[in-house]
Amino acid sequence: MKRKILCALLISTLLSGCGADKKPGAPGGPGGMPPTEVEVMTVTAGSATITQELPGRLQANRTAQVRARVDGIIEKRLFVEGSDVKAGAPLYRIDPRNYQASFDSAKADLDVAKLTLERYRPLLEIKAVSKQEVDLAEARVKQAQAALTRARVDLENTTVPAPISGRIGRAVVTEGALASRGEATLLATIEQIDPIYVNFTQPASDVQRIRKALKEGKLKDAEGARVDLVLENGSLYAQPGKVLFSDSAVDPSTGSV
Repeated sequence: MKRKILCALLISTLLSGCGADKKPGAPGGPGGMPPTEVEVMTVTAGSATITQELPGRLQANRTAQVRARVDGIIEKRLFVEGSDVKAGAPLYRIDPRNYQASFDSAKADLDVAKLTLERYRPLLEIKAVSKQEVDLAEARVKQAQAALTRARVDLENTTVPAPISGRIGRAVVTEGALASRGEATLLATIEQIDPIYVNFTQPASDVQRIRKALKEGKLKDAEGARVDLVLENGSLYAQPGKVLFSDSAVDPSTGSV
């Protein structure tokens, strides 16, 4: 959403000058013109605040896309659209039955591999089995452990969590839709708006003019200048901001920084 912002850059500048007192001319002679009154103004050194109004656009601090990590049917949506969510909070549940079965099967395979290895070890001592058979049994245990780990991760991924804290938008998919791991189906988007950024542009000519004035000492450096935001409805945002950085690139289409 585009917003109008007022950036009050508090930059002190030194104005200097001098004043001169003019003495009125000598009174005229008899019948001459009366003396001329002259106003005297004294100029003293001081500082002035430069305020510049610039258009800008609000931008989230962080943006994360919520995507499916496993294939399956969306069983339930677990969030309210437009609400604030915490990182790790469950957002969707994908049908877990196939992944639960794969997990149970992998767990059983690991149990069998461990039993086989335990049976082979005492047989090796009496040379009823070869060392090669025991090594193979140990490898099968490790292979079964890896398969169980993959099955556990897939089962856990049937619950889709929030990757970051923030405000979640509309649900891109509904219950009953097919989520795909291969295409990494987009489910929703979360934006972190606390703190929030404001991107604004300034004509490159103004930037050059200010830099020149700083170099010549006509302006004092305004590091940490105060920035006030005026929203589209004319209200002032409660919290003041600060300028973080200025991009060095100039947009060739607009001539702005």
